Amino acid sequence: MRLIFRVVPKISTLLQSLDARFPFARAESWDKTGLQIGDASAEIESVLVAYEITDALLDEARDGDCIVTYHPLLFRPLENLDFKNHTARLAARVLRQSQSVISVHTALDGAAPPHALGDALAQSLRLQNVRVLSPSGQQKLVKIGVMVPETHLEIVREAVWSAGAGRIGQFYDQASFHFSGQGTFRALEGATPALGNVGEREETAEIRLEVVADEAKFPAILVAMKAAHPYQEMAYDVTALLNQGENQGFGPARLGEIAPCSLDDFARQVQNALGPPNLRIVRAKNEIQKVVCSPGAGASFIAGAARAGADVLVCGDIKHHDALQARALGISLLDVTHAATERATIPLMSAVLEVISGLEVRRGAMNNPLESLA
Repeated sequence: MRLIFRVVPKISTLLQSLDARFPFARAESWDKTGLQIGDASAEIESVLVAYEITDALLDEARDGDCIVTYHPLLFRPLENLDFKNHTARLAARVLRQSQSVISVHTALDGAAPPHALGDALAQSLRLQNVRVLSPSGQQKLVKIGVMVPETHLEIVREAVWSAGAGRIGQFYDQASFHFSGQGTFRALEGATPALGNVGEREETAEIRLEVVADEAKFPAILVAMKAAHPYQEMAYDVTALLNQGENQGFGPARLGEIAPCSLDDFARQVQNALGPPNLRIVRAKNEIQKVVCSPGAGASFIAGAARAGADVLVCGDIKHHDALQARALGISLLDVTHAATERATIPLMSAVLEVISGLEVRRGAMNNPLESLA
């Protein structure tokens, strides 16, 4: 008789997968990301991926175990659980439906290119030569060196690569360096050496393997490295790096270029690409080539976009005085509403979860709360 074991993922499985692509450590300090409601050790079978939690969304998610959202449900502290407060009422519904909630928000904004929300927005606008505008942080790198017997070089290297080591910039991964040498050790009483005998010095041919990694991923890389290594005690070292390459910056906004065109023509292209219910124009320049785009509210990038020489900023949530500031700085604005700039959130998060074995992933509807008079 053959036994078949079914792998049942846990909430922690989802958190680990999301964190690997969208590091929660990169979320803005004011943000509320990660597990908001639920137990990380709970087993789940299905998840609904959504833009944000509303009553309509909870109706759609009624039979699911977990909801993964872009916007956090719990953002501002609740002073009480008065159900006149819509956040408290929605949280109560989640609890009544025995569901968990995970929110990603600015961790998705701060992901490494090309996985961030700003990259998806820039791609939808067909921007070229894209880079991060005004990085909100810099990726911290470490160099990991480990001594490996020749027989296990490929096994250990594949393990650390799979755990996230060996990525350099946006376009290269599986990077490493190795060289040969002679290693010595003596196993003491109680040891179970893979080579040699207790009490005797052993000298053997070894290879030093070196890889670069994101500091935040080092704990997972260390676990994978130890699991793949044949030695009882693995010799390794970790060095913090001071590299400050342009490709290490992260943040929500992107600067790119398009073929020169008029502001009106570009506005029509944006309208077709993002499908906002309305598009408001602040006109400062009529000829467009350099473009900045930002998911969500983009007013905080007006000054930075102007300093970068941008002709137009595409974003949401522009207020009256933001428009005046942009005109004074000589940069046009296209306000396409908050939600229209964040259309890629559900596909980006779903793509990470859909590869988890044993997990049913459903994509919720993307609803813009704003509409225009027909």
